[in-house]
Amino acid sequence: MFRIVPLAAALLLTTAPAPPDLQATLSKLDAASARFTNAEAHVRREAYNALIKDTDTQEGTLYVIRTKDGKSQMGMRTEGAGARTIEYRNGVIRDFIPSAKCYNTVSKPGIDTYLSLGFGGSGKDLAAAWNITDLGPDAAMKSEKLDLVPKNPAVKSNVTHVTIWLDLDEDVTRKLVFYTPTGDTNTATYSNIVLNKKINTKPYDISGSPCQ
Repeated sequence: MFRIVPLAAALLLTTAPAPPDLQATLSKLDAASARFTNAEAHVRREAYNALIKDTDTQEGTLYVIRTKDGKSQMGMRTEGAGARTIEYRNGVIRDFIPSAKCYNTVSKPGIDTYLSLGFGGSGKDLAAAWNITDLGPDAAMKSEKLDLVPKNPAVKSNVTHVTIWLDLDEDVTRKLVFYTPTGDTNTATYSNIVLNKKINTKPYDISGSPCQ
């Protein structure tokens, strides 16, 4: 004897969302990356310390430029207590501390891994640096939500995984959360994103001398 499925149940079965297609997601990023020139955005950073259960919040602006040879240049300025300016150029990170009027040169293992995270990064770059789980679209964030586990052991010793919200049409990051082995998290949320316009990088210039 055939069992009659109630109409409401049948509709639910036929309208269930398809599972995320990771290859389609990466292909969209590849296409958007080819169109990306630069971006500037407001950034809000929240660093949570699990040991003391405290969150430090900073706000500022960020820019990213992708050159024709596929390389990246980046600058970020934050304001208020603990203000700093960070620059990535020609493969070198400099971290300027205004209160000390000096900067540190930062050597970060697997820097290319971090540079693959949105703002012009291609799907190919992302897949090369991370093991990816596509968590599907997030309508509220107008983005695709991905969970990333670093392939580089040096990076994985500092970051267990990253959750990222990527706008696949524009190839920009809306939000990302870094999770560390100690339970700390670092969250960056980006807003007021302006794409492919001339950027004045002068406010991001680093002056002073190296810190001793």
